[in-house]
Amino acid sequence: VCLPWWVAAVDNIRIAYPSTSFTTMPMLAASKFGFYQQEGLRPELILMRPNISVAAVVTGQVEFATAHGSIVRAAAQGMPVKSLMVVADRPAYYLVAKPSVNSVSALRGRSVGIASLGGSVHLMTKEFMSRNNLDADKNVALVVTGDHNTSIQAMQNGHVDAAVISVPWQTVAEKAGLLKLAYFGDVMRLPMAGLGASDENIAKKPDLLRRAVRATLRGIDFLRDAKNKKEVAGIMVEWFKIRMEQAEEAYGQMVEAYPPNGVVADEVIEKDLEIARQTGAIKNRVALSRVVDFQFVKEARNELSGKKP
Repeated sequence: VCLPWWVAAVDNIRIAYPSTSFTTMPMLAASKFGFYQQEGLRPELILMRPNISVAAVVTGQVEFATAHGSIVRAAAQGMPVKSLMVVADRPAYYLVAKPSVNSVSALRGRSVGIASLGGSVHLMTKEFMSRNNLDADKNVALVVTGDHNTSIQAMQNGHVDAAVISVPWQTVAEKAGLLKLAYFGDVMRLPMAGLGASDENIAKKPDLLRRAVRATLRGIDFLRDAKNKKEVAGIMVEWFKIRMEQAEEAYGQMVEAYPPNGVVADEVIEKDLEIARQTGAIKNRVALSRVVDFQFVKEARNELSGKKP
């Protein structure tokens, strides 16, 4: 990639992500197609559990963490971090089940596999169960089954009756003979990923954050542009280790999750915090300015208007 003459030095940025998920695709696209490099940045994507990634942002071990929910909840509890943008504004997750379970209500008294406890997927699953008159603490057993592979195996082996898995793995689950019971993205709006940074870097390195946010927003633009579907499907094949036809089938639903402006309405963040309060993850009400700072992404969107990649 040829850098403009005014980009002199190259800054390394480390981005912590929690899993091989659709939520990391904007950063992958921005890296693969040179958007970070064009901003004078050299990105390194590092797999890291959400709670650890928040601590790593605070201590400066990484510049960014994509686990939006964990960043926002940590900020609400007083940690010096904020979310700078939202890269996925709805849960592109499916509830899939063994063939013997043919409805959500049939899960009463049964077990559901989730990736981990305490994160956004856990809170989202509890909220979804509540909307379907099921108490995830009493009527349904939530069991940690890990990633999509081990979750599908857990259903096949009879360890759990259902599991929550993200796009595009529902295509793999269906091929394995499992049933799709619900798509969370149809009924919920919850920020699932973003770019979180430390208050210190917001104060001391605003230019670095501005460039990273702008490049990531270009990644979203690239993913959402249908003319790039083949190239995006190619990244999906590589990232998710799925077949091209599965990637193309999942593409439309996946890109719906990426908000074109990199932000969500205040009430969506408020709802996220309300769910966290209801489930005991946070205790008190906090001002939105304590948990998010969308100044960089709003500036970037204005700059990029009419200049999409």
